[in-house]
Amino acid sequence: MSILLESNESSSPIITRAVANGLLGSNYENYHFSKIDRTLLRIIGHLPSSVAEWLIPRANKGNLLSMQEVQDLKTSDLVNGRLKDYSENNAKYPAITMGIGMGGTTAHLSLALGGPFLPQAFVMTLQNGTMNGDVNAYNKLSLDAAKKITQNNHDLMSIQHYDPVHDGWLVKRVNHLRVKLIDLPEEYKGFIKNKLVAGGDVVYLEGRAKWKRFRTGKNNVFQVGGWGDISDKDFIYGSAILDTFAKKEKLDYPHWMLDGFPLEDGPESEWGSEEGLGEAIEKFCQKEGFNFVKISYRDPNNFSKLAFLSKQKILENGDLEPAGVAVEMFSQFDTSIIDHSRLLPLWLIFNTMDSSRFLKSMTKYFPKDKPVFFSGLATFSVTPDLVPFSEWERVLNGFDMINIGARKSHYPADPLALLDWKKPLEKWAKDNPSNFENHISTGELIKIANSIEDILPDQGKM
Repeated sequence: MSILLESNESSSPIITRAVANGLLGSNYENYHFSKIDRTLLRIIGHLPSSVAEWLIPRANKGNLLSMQEVQDLKTSDLVNGRLKDYSENNAKYPAITMGIGMGGTTAHLSLALGGPFLPQAFVMTLQNGTMNGDVNAYNKLSLDAAKKITQNNHDLMSIQHYDPVHDGWLVKRVNHLRVKLIDLPEEYKGFIKNKLVAGGDVVYLEGRAKWKRFRTGKNNVFQVGGWGDISDKDFIYGSAILDTFAKKEKLDYPHWMLDGFPLEDGPESEWGSEEGLGEAIEKFCQKEGFNFVKISYRDPNNFSKLAFLSKQKILENGDLEPAGVAVEMFSQFDTSIIDHSRLLPLWLIFNTMDSSRFLKSMTKYFPKDKPVFFSGLATFSVTPDLVPFSEWERVLNGFDMINIGARKSHYPADPLALLDWKKPLEKWAKDNPSNFENHISTGELIKIANSIEDILPDQGKM
C-alpha cells in the first residue's frame, strides 16, 4: 500500500522518527511546513490571536484519508511504516522500548536506554466529521471501516475516538480512528531479532489509564472524550460546564451518549494499553532469550516523572549538576537539544488543568536558581479545562521561567509557536555546551520506576 496511513504529525511517527534520528546523532524537527505555509503562519502570527483561532482550524487540511483507503489495510502496512523510520539504523542495540507512545517521555526514555521505540498504537485521520456534535453520526462515519479492519486483522483492535472538547475544531472536519496491536506482529519479531543484542532488554511501557467506552464490536470500541480535566462520566452523561461549552460552540448535544451500544470500562484510548501485546512480547522474549521488562502505571504522568528522574540519575552518574528544566508539552518536545544538554525534561500531556497540577507536584525536584524553559502548547482552541497562562506563571513562580511556547499575548492560538518554539533552546544549548553519556541501564531504570508511587489523582477537578 503506497498511501501514507499515519500523518506526519501523529504521535507514533513523531516519536519513532525522533528516536531513529537520535540514535544516528542527527537532528529531527517534529513540525514540517512548506515555505508557503511558514510565510503564511508568520503573517498570521503578527495579527491578533483571534484571527489565528478562527483561521487555523478552517485552513488546516492535514493528511485526510478516505474510508475506502483504510478499510483494506493490513497490520503490516502500519507496522512497516514505522519500521521504515529505522531504515538507516544498522546497529544492534542493548534495549528496545515498546508500548504506549507518550511524546517526549517515550522518546527520551528510548534514547536513554540506547535503542529504538516500537509503538502499539497507530492513528489515522479520516475524511469528514460532524459539525453539530452528533456523536451517533460521528460513529457511523467510520464504524464499518473499523470493523472491516479488525475482521481482516485479528491482531488489531480499533478505537474510534471522538473528543468534541479538546479536539473540538478537528472533529468537526475529520474522523479519528486509532488501532492498537493486541498481538506481536511478525515484522516486529524480525526487527527485534535483527536489532537487539543477544540477551538484550525489551522494555514494555504499559499504560493502565482507564476510561469509559462503548463496545461496538468484538474488537471495536468507541471512546467519547479524552484525558484532561473533564471526566469520562461528564462527557457521557453531561455536566453544567459542558452544557455551557456546547451552547458556546453551537453543538446540539451537551452530552455524548452513543445509542445502542453497551458501556464498559477499558484502557484509555491514548494512554492505556490493550491486553495481548504485552503478553505476546513476554512470551517471545522467553523463547528468544531476551530480557522482558514491564513498566506499568495507572497515572500516565508517572512515565513523565520516570523520564525526568532518569535524566537526573544520568547526570548524577556523570558528576554533573542539572542546568535547568525543559517543560515540554504534547507534540512540542525535542530530543536533539535536550538529550544532549544538562536540562531535565518534563513532558506534559496537554495544556489542561491536570497537567498544571502535575507540573506543580514536580517543581520540588527542580534545581534552584536555574532556568525553566516552558513550552505552552498552541492548540488554537479554548477548552473548559484550559490552563490560563497566568496559572502556568503562578505554578512556576519563584523560578526563572523562560517562555518558549505560545506567547502570553496569543496563547493558546499562536502560529509563531509552531515555527519558533525551539529557538531559545537552541541559543541556550549553544551557549551552554555539555559533554556526557546520555545513557541509563535498564536496572537503574527499573529501580527508579519502582520508587514512583502510582496513585492516580482524581480527574474532573476544575
